[in-house]
Amino acid sequence: MSRPKVMVIVQEGRPLPPLERLEAEAEVSVVRTADEFRDAQPGTEILFLNDFRTKLLREVGPGELCWIHTSSIGVDSLMTREIIDSDIVVSNSRGVCERPIAEWVLGVLLMFTKDLRRTIELQQARTWQHRETQPLLGRKVLVVGPGPVGRETVLLLRAAGMDVDIVGRSARNDSQLGQISGFDDLDRLLGNVDDVVLTLPLTEETRGLFNSSRFRKMQPGARLVNVGRGAVVVEQDLMDSLDSGHVGGAALDVFEHEPLDAANPLWGRRDILVSPHASGDLIGWRGEVVDCFARNLRRWKAHEPLKDVVDLKKLDPSASVTAQKRT
Repeated sequence: MSRPKVMVIVQEGRPLPPLERLEAEAEVSVVRTADEFRDAQPGTEILFLNDFRTKLLREVGPGELCWIHTSSIGVDSLMTREIIDSDIVVSNSRGVCERPIAEWVLGVLLMFTKDLRRTIELQQARTWQHRETQPLLGRKVLVVGPGPVGRETVLLLRAAGMDVDIVGRSARNDSQLGQISGFDDLDRLLGNVDDVVLTLPLTEETRGLFNSSRFRKMQPGARLVNVGRGAVVVEQDLMDSLDSGHVGGAALDVFEHEPLDAANPLWGRRDILVSPHASGDLIGWRGEVVDCFARNLRRWKAHEPLKDVVDLKKLDPSASVTAQKRT
């Protein structure tokens, strides 16, 4: 297995990542369409999923694949029955995007507390208007989702002086983060925080988790930040809660349908920051995810255990409960 065959899925219309970094390690074929995917499948055991939004695996199936590595942290496109029930090893690009996303969260919380949007608007209107703003120090934040992104976010927000609680699927004590509450405590905690930050993956348990009922449980004027998956939030319910004045604002980096359609009303709202799923995209990130895959590929060739393996069965929608999101 000196040069294994590696298939790389790249989104149509997007530039190639720096795949020359893999040429010494593997025989690389780039696919963008279903037909190209089918043609490249025979004899190919490894897939580098550079387009983490791809639907090709759902449309065509995994074929003879033994290992799939995704350029993202999330594995939504891999959650098919055929892959979950198979022996295919799945790994992600942990370590590339976590800190940048956490920095983005800190940035939007600063934007909210220091009313920077209004400052820009007043500058554009050439209006000198003195205002008072809110402190960041001591601000109470709830991070929902203590995975890699949530962990980095908690640590950065605490370092900035914020008081951060955490909710995950189950209650436990973490050696680094401290107490993590379970979903059973989510509604109680929502009423005691100034900001809610969502860093959740998309499962049947989390789909639509933040709906009109959950927004009503938030403290009046609290703000929502979502850097997890768009479908965790019911967007119309969020807009209704903003219109009522109960939710004070939102910063969204992810959406139910991406890219966001130009006619979507979210674009025109000054109480929502719309970001094009780019919170983790630092300059050079495409090369970093290729390097991440290349390091794992060398382990694969040496018959060593892969890094950052994801257990899809733990995220299996059929094993999840949905009672919490329907309350």
